[in-house]
This record gives sequence, structure tokens and C-alpha cells, in this order.
Amino acid sequence: MPNAAAGVATICDLAGGGLAGAQLALGQILLDGVLLPRDAGAALGWFLAAARQGDAMGCNMVGRCCELGWGMPAAPAEALRWYRRAACAGLDWGMYNYATGLTLGWDGQPDHARALAWLRRAAARGHCKSFNLIGGFYEDGWAVPRDRAQARAWYARAAEGGDFRGHFNLGRFLLAEGRPERARRHFEAARRTATPAFLARMDRFLAEAGDRGGQAVCLAAISSR
Repeated sequence: MPNAAAGVATICDLAGGGLAGAQLALGQILLDGVLLPRDAGAALGWFLAAARQGDAMGCNMVGRCCELGWGMPAAPAEALRWYRRAACAGLDWGMYNYATGLTLGWDGQPDHARALAWLRRAAARGHCKSFNLIGGFYEDGWAVPRDRAQARAWYARAAEGGDFRGHFNLGRFLLAEGRPERARRHFEAARRTATPAFLARMDRFLAEAGDRGGQAVCLAAISSR
């Protein structure tokens, strides 16, 4: 693939010249192991180079490396600090990731109120995964009174935006409302883009729903591969 090789060479030159966008692109290429051998440590180095220039996505990607242990030992508290920089720079993904860390208490103690405030800021920018997490706050009563109608509305917004967790959660609500056919459609939509770990969780939920009886239509559609 001579054209692809030439493109990577150009990205390397631009990244070495200090262009933040090229540094991000090169970091992602190295992280994915596409066109170049996978090297998470080198990827982290390029994300750091972009972040040190104040690039919001660079800060977010350094946070991802810290959170997930890409190119370094996992360090959730350090991830939270990088996500905060991305969030304060106005990046919706940074806001969502920062809110997730606050929710889980990566710096020692969960802070649901502050997390929800950041999620609302991301949601105002149309961030679908934030819609879904706000729904969870209303369903569980974190920083707000429990409100299933509000939770359902936020899950519906997430599903409309294509978020697989939003589809799954809306499907749960529809199942509880006795609308298995509509629930099935949302479970099917979730399955198309869900991660393997989430698929396993969804299958467990559906198996338990089947054990309780009356949901065979959902199980037949969702359990098939």
C-alpha cells in the first residue's frame, strides 16, 4: 500500500514538526497497530506531545491511557486530572470522561453532584453517552430525586443518538412496561454496536428476564448471533 505508507510518512513528519493534529493521528495509528506496529508507549508519548500544546483531545487521550493502562500502569486518579483539563477546554468527551471518574470516585470519593453538572454540559453539546448516564442518575437517584419518567426520557435521547447503552436501557424500560416487541428492537440495535463485555451483560439480563417468564420473544431475537 504505497499511498498509505506515504500518508503515514507525512503524518510522522508533521507530528515531528509539532502539529498537534498529526501527533494525535500518529498516536492513534500506533495505538491501533494499523499501518505501523502497535506501540502503546509511543502512542502515549505523541498524545502527551499534543496535550502539552493545550490540545483538548490530546489531554483526553492521555487520560484514556492513564485510565486503561495503555503504555503505562493504570492510574485512575491521574486520568481524572487529564480528563479535567480536556473538560475545561470545552471537549464534550473530556466532560463525559471526567464525570465518569467523579461518579466512580477515582480521586477517593464519588462526587455525584459535580459529575452531573459536567454531564449536563456535555449533553448541551449533544453528547449521546452523557444522555444515557444522566438517565442513570435519575433512575438511581444520584444527586437528583429518583424519577423514572426523566430516566426514560434521557435513555430515549441516548438511543435516538445511536448509543448502545441508551438502546439497552430504553429496552429495559419497555420490557418493564409490557412492550416486549419494542424492547426487542432496541436490544437488537444495542447488539449491533455494543462492546463484547456489554454484550455479555446484556445476555445475562435477558436470560434472567426469560427465567422470570413471558419474555421469550426478546430472548429469541437477542440471544442469536
